[in-house]
Amino acid sequence: MPEGSSTAATAARRGVSGHAAAGRDASAAAAPAREVLFREAALEASAPGVSGSEARHDELLRVRNLSCGYGRRRVLEGLDFSLWSGFFCGLLGPNGSGKSTLINNLCRVYEPLGGSIELAGRDIRGYDRAALARQVAVVPQDTHVSFPFSVREVVAMGRNPHLRGLFSKGYKEDDPVVDRVLEELGIAHLAPAVITRISGGERQLVLLARALVQEPRLLLLDEPTSNLDIRHAVRILRLVEERVRTGGLAVLAIFHDLNLASVFADYLFMLKDGGIACQGETREVIRREVLREVFGTELLVYTPDELGWPQVAVPPAGFC
Repeated sequence: MPEGSSTAATAARRGVSGHAAAGRDASAAAAPAREVLFREAALEASAPGVSGSEARHDELLRVRNLSCGYGRRRVLEGLDFSLWSGFFCGLLGPNGSGKSTLINNLCRVYEPLGGSIELAGRDIRGYDRAALARQVAVVPQDTHVSFPFSVREVVAMGRNPHLRGLFSKGYKEDDPVVDRVLEELGIAHLAPAVITRISGGERQLVLLARALVQEPRLLLLDEPTSNLDIRHAVRILRLVEERVRTGGLAVLAIFHDLNLASVFADYLFMLKDGGIACQGETREVIRREVLREVFGTELLVYTPDELGWPQVAVPPAGFC
């Protein structure tokens, strides 16, 4: 399981069952399922001979003593952590703490200044670009698309890493994987639409579809719900969560909304001052004293009975 996670007894997280909208019964039923998630990972990690396709929660990405930055400026230094299949991990921190920088280093948009990144037991520098794209997909923060491609064309571009041969076409619009993902995300009706003429929420779904048709093992999300209304934000996160629960996808997502992070993420990393200030199971990280230390502001943390995991509120001025 992700490094530093607690024992199963204190690491109760969400299972495949849904959210707490169904009330207290759903919340009570979800708690054992969350414990199962961490218990399974702990057992797999300790059981001899359980690996590869047999393991639901194998260590997929291993980062050691990683330093990231731009030119000579180091933004992050000495990072050590792991990401595991079947876990939805969140990345939190103040503006400028290096969240996007880390994402860009994990997918080799930028090369690290030091340390190592191993993907599936292999140095990430040993993958060519196509091979890496078959393992790792990214949904960027910026959804701006300038050219009038159709939605189907944009999504089909995600199949490029799977094409073989020197003279292969750039992408195949009739690829059955494209059709399947468009249907699963509920945007098949948008396939002929021009990408520049759909809404921001729809565009973000298209970019998620493009990432998913890569059929990655690791999905990196750079603020996937920024500038989206709550309906579209929840829809996108639930679609991703379903892939984690049913398909064993590993996810690392940048969040600014602490409440969405608490609801969807199993495990959180908090960045501050060039390093990981705190990491752990979500209930261990979404705590008043941790948030005060990381964000430098006073917040209220409470756990509604109907929900079963912490939520964050801003107190009024003068609140003690």
